[in-house]
Amino acid sequence: MALDWLAWVLAGTVTWGLGTLAAKPGTDRLGPRTMGLGTTLIEGLAFGLIGLLVLRQPLPANPGFAMAAVAAGALGGIGYLFFYEGMRVGTVGIVGTISAACPMLTVVLSVAFLGETLGLPQVAGIGLIMFCILILAYEPTHPSALRRAAVLLSLAGFFVWGIWGFLVKASVDALGEGNLDLLLAAGYLGVTAGYAVLRRAPKPTGDPATSRWWALGLFVFLAGGLSAVALTVAYDLGPAALVAPISGTYPIIATLAAAAILKEKLDWRIAVALIAFGLGIVLLSGA
Repeated sequence: MALDWLAWVLAGTVTWGLGTLAAKPGTDRLGPRTMGLGTTLIEGLAFGLIGLLVLRQPLPANPGFAMAAVAAGALGGIGYLFFYEGMRVGTVGIVGTISAACPMLTVVLSVAFLGETLGLPQVAGIGLIMFCILILAYEPTHPSALRRAAVLLSLAGFFVWGIWGFLVKASVDALGEGNLDLLLAAGYLGVTAGYAVLRRAPKPTGDPATSRWWALGLFVFLAGGLSAVALTVAYDLGPAALVAPISGTYPIIATLAAAAILKEKLDWRIAVALIAFGLGIVLLSGA
């Protein structure tokens, strides 16, 4: 069906929206190293399993497509590391929303290098999403060191995930879904191994995490893996100019739920940013 991609992108969006909500308490209790390693490992294994199960076509003669896919996997994993380090010092509203604006970069790169086109509504949508990022990143008074770190880490995630989406779209048609998934898995698992070596485990403080916290962490790991696979399939079936912005709506759900469940403060800037973000996504998704 023509709209098969929509079901995949919506499934991935809802799944990671719930995962983002759970990521904050999970990171606070288990730490960014555990959350980062768990998510990149599960996501890499998920892509590898799907790649083995899906029918694969011969690899193209141009090795650039395979290199782009491995790089995409590595960037996807690095994006999670920035995300959890940001969650350690920031809130769902700031970290989730800024990093979720990455589809804007994916769309811009797709237009610049893949020949996709934008109408005036989509250009306006890009402007609104840029406004959303600026209003969250700008602090009129002296920002705290933690807030500044959260914004910078979120912006880093925004850039690497935006490039991830572009590289996936640029390579999926030439490689096919099966080959793409295996190469993405190589990138994710490479980042997992490197991060495990470079990011030493912190000294334990306080009581060890209970099984409830580990269960919450496992939910976040699985949510990340399942949503990434769903989004990759959506990129294979649909246009990046529609898949990317729709997939970026998850912070609206996550931020509102964080205010209700985690009691995060929903100040006027976050509220305005979410409204601008939602309108921008609607416009960016329009023909």
